[in-house]
Formats: sequence, structure tokens, C-alpha cells
Amino acid sequence: MKAYDTGPEEGFLLSARWGGKKEMHVERLASVFKALSDETRLKILYLLGIRPLCVCEIMGALNITQTKASRHLIYLKNAGLLGSRKEDRWVLYEIRKDLPEALKGILEKARLLTGKAEGMSEIERRLEVILAQESLYRQLYSPESGKAAPACPSCAV
Repeated sequence: MKAYDTGPEEGFLLSARWGGKKEMHVERLASVFKALSDETRLKILYLLGIRPLCVCEIMGALNITQTKASRHLIYLKNAGLLGSRKEDRWVLYEIRKDLPEALKGILEKARLLTGKAEGMSEIERRLEVILAQESLYRQLYSPESGKAAPACPSCAV
């Protein structure tokens, strides 16, 4: 395969965002690496490797504002690394499952290294507390309870 030919894995790099031009794939790849060049975004990717999360869960685990969490999620999504889905009233962000295998490998290595960084055990602990609170929240505001649930389980506690 010549450097300018594209196979199924390279389709990711030739998205409509870049107009499908073959010479633009390097720019797309650069946008992915720029997305990985920020400490907060690496931490977000680490958390999203655990499970899909909403903005409030991320901001609670990382102890950052909603604005900062949302800005970084949008950056990662625009780089093509994240997808989102609406679940009931919440938007959950997750690492895209259709990424090229080589890029999945890079993300996994970045996640492993991030997980070993100083302070990550505290972030993991905060996420565990948030998820445990959500479990209680879901019991408290189950359809059988008849209670109106706040917008987000993380914000309810």
C-alpha cells in the first residue's frame, strides 16, 4: 500500500471534517496528538476507559468546573476520539469503539501511563465514591419511589 492509499483503518483520518482530501490525513492525526497533549484530557480519557461518564462525574472525579470538563470533552470529541449518547436525561461520553486499531493501542498506552501518574489513585477513589452515590441515588429515585429526580445523580448528592 502506498503512503497516499487508504485502507479501512485510514478512513478515520479522512473524515468529512477534512473534506476527504487524502493529503489532509496528517492534519487529522496531528489533531489527535494535540488532543492527547493536555494533562486534563489524558485524565478524562483514563476515566472514560473505566466506563462511559457524564460531565458531572468527570468534574467530580477531577475536581474541575463544568465549563472546563465540557471544554475538554468537546476538544476530545472534535478530535474524533469520543462519542456521546443520551441515556435518559444524561449525556454519557465514551471512547469511540470504531477507532483504528493502531489508535486504540496508542490510547490504551496513554491510559496505562496516565493511571500510574501521581494523584491518579485519589482521582480513582473520588470516582468510586461518585459511582457508589449514584447507586444509592438510583435506588432513592427509582420509578417506584414516585420522587422526582434531579437532573444528574452526581449533582444530587
